[in-house]
Amino acid sequence: MCGIFGIWQAKQAPLDLMQVQSATTTQRHRGPDDEGYLLVNTGSGRAVACGGPDTDPGLSLPALASLAGEAFDLAFGFRRLAIMDLSPAGHQPMVSPDGRYWINFNGEVYNFVELRQELSACGHTFRSGSDTEVILAAYQQWGPTCVQRFNGMWSFAILDVAQQKLFCARDRMGIKPFHYFFDGQHFLFASEIKPLLQFPFVPKKINERVVYEYLAHAAVEYSAETFFAGIMQLLPGHYLTFDCQTQKLDLQQYYQPPFKVDHQLTLADAAAEFRRLLTDSVRLHLRSDVEVGSCLSGGLDSSSIVCLMQQLLHAEGKQDIQHTFSSHFEEAEANELDYMQTVIQATGVQAHFTYPTPADLQRDLEQLVWFQEEPFGSTSIFAQWSVFKLVHEHRIKVMLDGQGADEMLGGYIPLTRYFFKELRAKGQYGRWLRELWQHKQLYGRPWSDLAPNPAPILMHKLFGQRPAQAAPALPDWIAPRLTQTYGGQSAFLANARQQPYGDKEVFNNVLYQLTFLNNLQALLRYEDRNSMAFSVEARVPFLDYRLVEFVMRLPATLKVSNGYTKRVMREAMAGVLPEKIRWRVGKLGFATPEQTWQRSVLQPLLEQTARDENLRPFIRPEGALAYWKAAQQMRALDSAPWRWANLSLWMKVYNLTAG
Repeated sequence: MCGIFGIWQAKQAPLDLMQVQSATTTQRHRGPDDEGYLLVNTGSGRAVACGGPDTDPGLSLPALASLAGEAFDLAFGFRRLAIMDLSPAGHQPMVSPDGRYWINFNGEVYNFVELRQELSACGHTFRSGSDTEVILAAYQQWGPTCVQRFNGMWSFAILDVAQQKLFCARDRMGIKPFHYFFDGQHFLFASEIKPLLQFPFVPKKINERVVYEYLAHAAVEYSAETFFAGIMQLLPGHYLTFDCQTQKLDLQQYYQPPFKVDHQLTLADAAAEFRRLLTDSVRLHLRSDVEVGSCLSGGLDSSSIVCLMQQLLHAEGKQDIQHTFSSHFEEAEANELDYMQTVIQATGVQAHFTYPTPADLQRDLEQLVWFQEEPFGSTSIFAQWSVFKLVHEHRIKVMLDGQGADEMLGGYIPLTRYFFKELRAKGQYGRWLRELWQHKQLYGRPWSDLAPNPAPILMHKLFGQRPAQAAPALPDWIAPRLTQTYGGQSAFLANARQQPYGDKEVFNNVLYQLTFLNNLQALLRYEDRNSMAFSVEARVPFLDYRLVEFVMRLPATLKVSNGYTKRVMREAMAGVLPEKIRWRVGKLGFATPEQTWQRSVLQPLLEQTARDENLRPFIRPEGALAYWKAAQQMRALDSAPWRWANLSLWMKVYNLTAG
């Protein structure tokens, strides 16, 4: 895992090398182990590689003052977190044996061992044990289609010196970030946004369209746009090519999951295949030349990863080396200790805990906002931030986490309403009634909360179940100008209307949206920034594309069954998970006691930022305060007040003003 940066300037205008180094150093937290640069004169084709002040390879960048007369108009900057092949042979930017191709790579390609064998049979030779060198050889052998062969997480740029072209790609699921800026005269890319903001020609301007989506729909990470106007992100499953001669930038989508449901699969067969794929994914994700730990929240997902790791490590004779990291709160709304202890006792791991407090949140909040770079949905990610801080303190560089399972399997309880809607759309009324009954027995929720109209009336007639009362309407607090300008062109809502499986596969349509178009993309950004803030590589075995594609083909009835969500996974983990975990029905994850914090430590911030003059172009202070008062009276947990507070903090941290 690393931090990458690149810049090209038109008309062979010479780059400011100190500016290149400054932008690269902004990402030092992503790679504290090594530093490297590539400087290219695209006119002459001359390329100079050098190390930074922290490294031995090549020249240091300051020493290149002697080359100042040469017009280097293209540069790569690299910060390394050494995971695979810790030797200098893994140094980047890395060049192909013939000197034609250079790569700047962030991520891991877990099947690099198998690919190296295939490429060796094609005549390629390797001097390192790194996956970076395998990617470079794969591009030489197969061109842009090489990404179809990779299993992992990546964002990288490959320069073809001969053709003066850049090939930049991002992994299928969007696990690793790739941000870029192009104005016709400059093309820049980086793992984060901060390096791009170092340059005066990159405007530090708020993207009002994205701010509207955030305030109105709690939407983040749903399109190629960012909160910074003009700064884009390469979408998951996409690559771009940039021609330095013609200044032409082309975007291409190379990946989509299959949109066909296999209704012939039985639960037993699906569970067996799920277990095989997840186990193999964990095996691949354990490939590392440094110690690997795991996050543990006590839920089904992280517990499955921990237990499978324990089995695989034990089979290799590696005992007493597994570490887990968890956050713990005494408040009932975020307390998972009992479940975590169940997993810890079953596996014998060395468990480590962090205990985030309101004082910790106040101390770290601005730093958290700076590292995240863009506003986020709630303070719940502070628990994850605290876990990765603890991981860093224990000097562990790689962590496995359970991200992604909830989205592709429908693990969030409110999603079951779409499952019931699908049963009705398909005319499966018997199963609909049976599943409603079983769900009520497990969760105790009113059926009318789950069954779309006219279900509440039917439930009342059949079982005496009263329809739930509608919540009172709350004042509109978004500035009218913002709504009038952007309200009719919501990209987030457009995503929510997509039905790639057809109109009757309601559940899988929603899971596709959550996995590929919004929710998971936000969680992956949070995890990338939180882990990298502490120089930790976060790996997500559930997002092995083979497992994702298999799960996306499963019918809804194998994902929700007998009232249980994630039914296929629960069956698959028989004999792996403790039964108390396998059949638990509550789900928190790395959560904070947000409701408690909103009424205590966060309350002054929420009220203060509602009156923030800098927010007047975006919110109506009187409407915001009325909304906040109504939410308190209803004792409702609402993320809207946090959104305007986060927006205010973000503008302060990045010195931004509206207009």
